[in-house]
Amino acid sequence: MPPHPDAIRFLKSHPPFAGVGTAAMKTIASRCRAKSRRLGETLFLEGDPCRDLYILVAGRVKCFRASPEGRAQILKVFDRPGDMFCTTSAFSTGSHIVTAEAMSDVSLYVVDVGTMKRVALEAPTLALAIVTAAGDQMRSLVSLADDLSLKTATVRVAKLLWDRARAEGERDGTGIRLRRAGLREDEIAAMVGTVRVHVSRSLKALATMGVITLDRDTIRISDVKALEGFLHAVEPEG
Repeated sequence: MPPHPDAIRFLKSHPPFAGVGTAAMKTIASRCRAKSRRLGETLFLEGDPCRDLYILVAGRVKCFRASPEGRAQILKVFDRPGDMFCTTSAFSTGSHIVTAEAMSDVSLYVVDVGTMKRVALEAPTLALAIVTAAGDQMRSLVSLADDLSLKTATVRVAKLLWDRARAEGERDGTGIRLRRAGLREDEIAAMVGTVRVHVSRSLKALATMGVITLDRDTIRISDVKALEGFLHAVEPEG
């Protein structure tokens, strides 16, 4: 199968593939399969065999685990073009250790694990890229573990808003505006490891302090410096 020109252009312009050699790139691109998912659709389920690596082209994907009671904990959100996921499942366990779901309309390239293993053995730059991607995801999990054990729900909510503001916030005078899409209270709860009622209380507390302003469609960070300073607070959970 000839390499897909769109796949080559995309991979070359985004980490972790930017430094991969031409021959390896062509091999990967020849095996890229374009996929799309709509908001709320599942990419794969925890426990399914892992036969592919996923490369995000556009959109947002959440990877989470759910308890038998249905409570979910989001472990990682992939939202940068070029993000590669399923590395641990592909190269270690052989089955998916999380469930992945589209948080928006999503476009992806999917490459079979066999191809990636074969090319990685011949191209050290690709092997390093895979290790780097796995390391980044491990660092995110360590950060999440720290947040869950050391920070109150309100601080965790503030940190999430601050991270989103830096990544996708829209400047609005002296503040930053965030769209509510992807930031509903149940979604925030799953990302910060709490329940919806605590998220509601945290948002109201931040609003009472004048840090944010809430309406139906947006969350406006009205005092950016106050929100940033709030992240360093660690209080006993009440």
